[in-house]
Amino acid sequence: MKTRMKKLISISTIPVLALALLLVLGTVMADNAAKPAPSLRFTTDYWWVRENPPAPFPGHWEGTISGDIDGYIIWPGGGGMRFAGQTSHYVGSFEIYDLADNLILVGEGAGSTTVRHGRDSIWRSNGIVTGSSDEFADWIGCRVHQDGHFTWAAPGVPEAGYGTFRVN
Repeated sequence: MKTRMKKLISISTIPVLALALLLVLGTVMADNAAKPAPSLRFTTDYWWVRENPPAPFPGHWEGTISGDIDGYIIWPGGGGMRFAGQTSHYVGSFEIYDLADNLILVGEGAGSTTVRHGRDSIWRSNGIVTGSSDEFADWIGCRVHQDGHFTWAAPGVPEAGYGTFRVN
């Protein structure tokens, strides 16, 4: 009986030891794997730039960005804007430059704007980093979250706003 019990204990400890070995090896290998890029956080102040000649959506947003990178941001003219009541849905892109005019991050995404008549309007967008300078190459493929508020110069004519920009 004692011999049989020792065999059962010996057999049952093998899976436990194998599991412990796998956990240790997994931890060591994970430490050697590529680490994800840390998140970037910014605040933005932007204004509407009217373009000539007028296009279907005649203008774009641009402004300053500060936080983990100081510089400026441009949202070139969006595309595919659809309206549903007070909400518009759009696709667009962004370009972030440092203070020396070097392009450092590029991306694309989609979002929505809620027009609140007589008050500041709100917008939000989600996307992805699609390109970068060498220094920021670790952020390619990371998710981008943007949001903000803006005012109107006149009905249908955006003016200026502020918001946040995060890369995770």
